[in-house]
Amino acid sequence: MRQTIVIVGAGFSGSVLATTLLRGPPPSPTDIVLIERGTRMARGVAYAAHEVPYVLNVPAGRLSVDPQDPLQFLNFVRQVYPEADAEDFVPRALYGDYLHDVLDQAERSAPGHVTLRRVFGEVTAISRPPRVGGVDKPLLATLADGRSIPADRVVLALGNPPSALHAWARGLSNHPAYVHDPWRMPKSLRAQHSVLIVGSGLTMVDVALALSLEGGEVPMVRTISRHGLLPLGQTIFRPTAVQGSGEALLSNASSIRRVFAASRALAREVQRMGGDWREVVTFVRHLAPELWRALPAAERRRFLRHAQSYWDIHRHRLPPRMAQRIDHMRRSGRLHIYAGRIRQLVPEGDELRVVWRRRGSTENESFAVNAVINATGPDFAIKRSSDPLIQSLRASGLVSSDDLDLGLRTGPNGACVSADGIPSQELFYLGPMLRADHWEATAAPELRAHAERLARHLAGHA
Repeated sequence: MRQTIVIVGAGFSGSVLATTLLRGPPPSPTDIVLIERGTRMARGVAYAAHEVPYVLNVPAGRLSVDPQDPLQFLNFVRQVYPEADAEDFVPRALYGDYLHDVLDQAERSAPGHVTLRRVFGEVTAISRPPRVGGVDKPLLATLADGRSIPADRVVLALGNPPSALHAWARGLSNHPAYVHDPWRMPKSLRAQHSVLIVGSGLTMVDVALALSLEGGEVPMVRTISRHGLLPLGQTIFRPTAVQGSGEALLSNASSIRRVFAASRALAREVQRMGGDWREVVTFVRHLAPELWRALPAAERRRFLRHAQSYWDIHRHRLPPRMAQRIDHMRRSGRLHIYAGRIRQLVPEGDELRVVWRRRGSTENESFAVNAVINATGPDFAIKRSSDPLIQSLRASGLVSSDDLDLGLRTGPNGACVSADGIPSQELFYLGPMLRADHWEATAAPELRAHAERLARHLAGHA
């Protein structure tokens, strides 16, 4: 009997899952249906082509999606840049081309009993038709244009959700100076203008560098974030330099303070031996799922409130050239980083007045800008999601959120946990909202590993 596996989303997670299934398919006849709401498979926002040549923040030698061929992506890059080496940071759009290519190759070499069908459209609901004669019917994926696709199993690979609409931005969606989507910046900003970027992470860096194209007129840029911390820079280091079971770190998992103290001690020892603290961050990152699950709920909350910002700047780092350009913008006085909170945005004609409070202060300050760009990052709280599919899944009780609003509750192999607390046998999730249970679930290596486990389960090889 032929089965259908529907994958909703054809960004990194969906494309890699489809590729892995095509390479190791179920033994029975199978149709894989890959549905993408955008205009191109294997692209999404992360790897879309932009006027600005955004680069990956991981070297080319560490981004293969095939664990059996760790230099696969580097060899693909060398078709365009013959002199590229494993430590080069290459354009993100090239990674989208690579994902598209490996998916095509997997489809061409797949055995005859498995097929890949590409569908463009937005899935707005996943539902279960009523039982007929005591027999369960397949799930039904309904698209915005009215099409419906029956599915024996469905995988949600939806990518990063959009940023939250913060209280200070409500009522400003139509104001010309407010930009909620950082990838849709106004093209009219000039050197005489001023811009506020809200947030100071990797998205802020992308926006700031887009505003400072070499040879262009650079506006005055301010950023405000809770801690005012910038991502640290990348170096050439050995990702596998620190070995071991991590027993010393895991034994301290009752307290986030003790975990950080043990991590700092390990970093000092590694540096004393001539190593790089980034080697320790990579080691801790691999232990993160075990550490996260071992931390009591109160300690998880303490981490999110007090320590996450510091982890993020060490974990999500900048390629050297990007770090140098940001440093140049700061030294030249074109970029100012502030720690604080926005209290209010007040329209003043075509401008916005930013009312804010510095960290540790009780007094408000204000300044006017020509544009406010929201770069606060994804909002993983599904209760606030405006996505029709997420809203439908919540309303039907097919998915549920974790207590910390980090994403979706999942069981083994990414099975979606229903509102009743039961892991589904038919609905799965793959993507960054796995952070609710694994914490580290945003980078290619972690997502690739999750995709491999889920593919084995779906194919009956686990």
